[in-house]
Amino acid sequence: MPFYHLVSGTDSVDSIAYDNGLYWQTLWHHPNNAELRQARADQRNILAEGDRLFVPDITPRDVAKALDRRYRFRRKGIPVTVEVRLTQNDDEPRADLGYRIKAGKRESEGRSDADGWIRFGVMPDIGSGTLTLETGETFALVFSSMRPTATLKGVQGRLRNLGYFDGPPDGKPSPALDAALRHFQALCGLQVTGEVDEATIAELEKRHGS
Repeated sequence: MPFYHLVSGTDSVDSIAYDNGLYWQTLWHHPNNAELRQARADQRNILAEGDRLFVPDITPRDVAKALDRRYRFRRKGIPVTVEVRLTQNDDEPRADLGYRIKAGKRESEGRSDADGWIRFGVMPDIGSGTLTLETGETFALVFSSMRPTATLKGVQGRLRNLGYFDGPPDGKPSPALDAALRHFQALCGLQVTGEVDEATIAELEKRHGS
């Protein structure tokens, strides 16, 4: 039976679709979710707590196959590709750096590319993992949707991902958040106020990519 899912916690379009046996495309592009897509500028990785996402019924599909043979069917879009950029000195890429990722039962390793990017697959029902660099540095990873920049949680989350803020994305003002905002504004050539103004939001979205 179709229903509306109320977004909370670490919900993402991918995890909600996976939990209900659907492709994320089937969920996100359903006509009943058109208003939400418009509100989020068609960026499925941005959801707010309280968003209502329509979940349709699964549509059965018949596939003709010969008898007495074994077949393997694989769901599209699984695992989900996650991208992480390693930087230092605010925006200098950490290139060709060895890493190991552990997320659930999956482990992968490799080296960052020339621009500091690493890319790896994660199952949609996995909410966290660890990134260990060959330098011995270890980082905790959280896989979830990002809150809109119109919310303080969204601002905190982006500042945290960019390395300016190490507090929790709890939506609460704090001296640490004020310092992070001022640092970010100064480095970006913005007016240093410690306030979340339109120019700061625009620069956050630009540097974060969403």
